[in-house]
Amino acid sequence: MKRTVGIRVVCCAVVLAGVCVGSVATAKDLGDILVEKGLITADELRQAREEEKQKTAAEESRREMIAAKLPKWLDMVTPFGDIRLREEGFYEDGLDARNRGRVRARFGLNINPHPEIGATVRLATGNPDDPITTNQTFDRTFTRKPFNLDQAYITFKPGKTFGLEPGLIVVRGGKMPTGAYRTSELVFDDDLEPEGAAETVTLIDEKQGFLRGLKVNGYQWVVDEIANAGDPWMIGGQIVADAAFSDKGPLMTVAFADYHYDALDKVARKFLEKSSSNFNGQLANSNSFTRDADGKITGFANAFNIVNGGGEVNFSDVLDTGLGAGIFGEAAYNTQASSRNTGFATGFGFGKGGRDWYHNDLKNQGDWAISYTYERVGKDAVLALFSYSDLDYVQAKATQKGSTNLSASIFRVDYMLLPNFQLTAKAHFINALDRGASNAALHGNNTLIRTQLDAVFKF
Repeated sequence: MKRTVGIRVVCCAVVLAGVCVGSVATAKDLGDILVEKGLITADELRQAREEEKQKTAAEESRREMIAAKLPKWLDMVTPFGDIRLREEGFYEDGLDARNRGRVRARFGLNINPHPEIGATVRLATGNPDDPITTNQTFDRTFTRKPFNLDQAYITFKPGKTFGLEPGLIVVRGGKMPTGAYRTSELVFDDDLEPEGAAETVTLIDEKQGFLRGLKVNGYQWVVDEIANAGDPWMIGGQIVADAAFSDKGPLMTVAFADYHYDALDKVARKFLEKSSSNFNGQLANSNSFTRDADGKITGFANAFNIVNGGGEVNFSDVLDTGLGAGIFGEAAYNTQASSRNTGFATGFGFGKGGRDWYHNDLKNQGDWAISYTYERVGKDAVLALFSYSDLDYVQAKATQKGSTNLSASIFRVDYMLLPNFQLTAKAHFINALDRGASNAALHGNNTLIRTQLDAVFKF
């Protein structure tokens, strides 16, 4: 008798476990089988299911009571952020090896009270006077690290209220991401958060057919504010198209852009000349300048109108391995400079990245990807104030600041160790292009090896 009762208890527990995982059909089938074999009675099965329903109802009621006590405005707020730890090394013949630890922490809120309007605010670590990095170096005897306003912008997406198709138009204003399609950091560093306005018009958004997407981006950025003169600014536009020959690929993206800057000489005089009261040594720059008789910077030697084109081709499954592969490239041409005015970045990737192999933003635990990028940038091809921050060229007695006038090979390996926790290893092999024009103190052209080991946790 005791054995029979024990069997029935175990069987009821199995049925309850089946219900708990939400598989009603499986629990019903299992219960019927147990009844048929005489291990439990039909009444015991009904009782077990009724008890489980009561427990589920009680739990739902408890959650509803908790939710009712919370402020309603919490429903429209979504937190997000990330923390990145980095170990970085610099190695070169004739240069004392240098290693440093760095941290980047970012925390933000998306506030969406209505499908057609929203706001984003984000704080980030880093030097507030450096526009192209949010890294904070481990130094200064454990002193506190600054936390700054990194993003603060409003997003307006007019839809049914205005008789428009939702998603057709998106307008942003404030301090915001670039919003430009890019396959590298040739023109804009990932940490750059420009100020002003931007618009996106989506003309095509399809999941089938050859032309899958077509967007037009517009940009109006305020670079600085001058009280008694015209402000430095940038106005630009970009067209981005997605296409595919079939559902199995390859998937292709092509983009073309033009970024026109105005009145930048004021920026050079104000922030790049050491004798200026507003001089900012954090604004790394290696473009060409004009100088007065005393050698002081009076402006840039060339204006900047950057024509930028790029794209990628991706294959979702290479040789039935379940792994993807892709090639990508990006080029820049400054129409306002007569020489050293072109730059490009090109590379390939393999693994689970899917696309955007330069960044290898993985999704699932166990995913991995590798990529290689080769970059070559003329001295006045792009505005060094805003381009990739990690390509300085360093020697024992001199440093060329900024990511222009150099060539570099970048190797990258990524692995998703745990959900939302990605490991990255990068190695940059950097050489200067024109040493006489950039810094007469540079001698020879030894390769600078800059390594980065990252651990990134996202939430």
